[in-house]
Amino acid sequence: MRQKDHFTWTPKRVTAAAAAFYAQHSRDVLNMATALAVFKRYEGLVDAMGRTFGHLSPEGPEGIFPEFYEQRRNFKKMIDDSLPARTEFGLTRCVDSFLVYISDVLTEAMVARPELLKTQEQVALEDVLTHANLSEFISWVAERRVAQLSFKGVNEISRHVEKTLGLSIHQEEVDWVALKQGVAIRNLIVHRRGVIDDRFKRLMEDSTLTRGDLFAVSHDDYLRIAKSVMKIVGEFDGRIAQKFSLTTLDATAETWYSPGRWGEQGYGEDSAVSGPASEASVAEAGE
Repeated sequence: MRQKDHFTWTPKRVTAAAAAFYAQHSRDVLNMATALAVFKRYEGLVDAMGRTFGHLSPEGPEGIFPEFYEQRRNFKKMIDDSLPARTEFGLTRCVDSFLVYISDVLTEAMVARPELLKTQEQVALEDVLTHANLSEFISWVAERRVAQLSFKGVNEISRHVEKTLGLSIHQEEVDWVALKQGVAIRNLIVHRRGVIDDRFKRLMEDSTLTRGDLFAVSHDDYLRIAKSVMKIVGEFDGRIAQKFSLTTLDATAETWYSPGRWGEQGYGEDSAVSGPASEASVAEAGE
């Protein structure tokens, strides 16, 4: 039995924060994979025409449709050349979306259980009076608390969540390592255009990296990190929703819902690709 394919599988019930995360994941994967999916259709059409009419020319299929075959080569080169940029886009968007998810779901938990906000922190009377009721004020305090937390690293966020909520964000260390690498890569791309520095080498724990070189994000890097991020969200969302009785949505009614390429439970050999994220991810992976 295969491991669950978290890249294409989504839970049936999710918090509002997770619903937004999965919707973003679906859009991003579609954006990354559309060009390749369209090209494959075009390539199939050209090949079909070549097989049907190629015998009419001594030069074979290209003798009949030279411009189509030339276009196919040019399109393929454009797609191959743009893969690094699309991979960087996918990885950074995935990490950003995860950080927003954590912020949103923590806010949901704090609003549901205001006692989580107990603190000696003082707020101005003006800030209190700008809110129409206590519920609005609690939401504001929760959002401000999470915003302050979001400026810290993922390790600090994890420690805060474990201390305050009594929950671990991740269940398997391999997924947490992948997430932290994803954050490091995202920061390098956003703040240094991908140019390797000493801090990045230290965070990645990779002695083969050279300071000053451009870090090339591979497609395997993206898939590995995105799968781990999806897995962390899928597992954490269910646990935090249950512990704090958060309102959950019926994901099966959402356009982004996907039982995954291997069926409702995410396991097995059956090809049950469903939903835009699943279809795009298969095309992008070349499967």
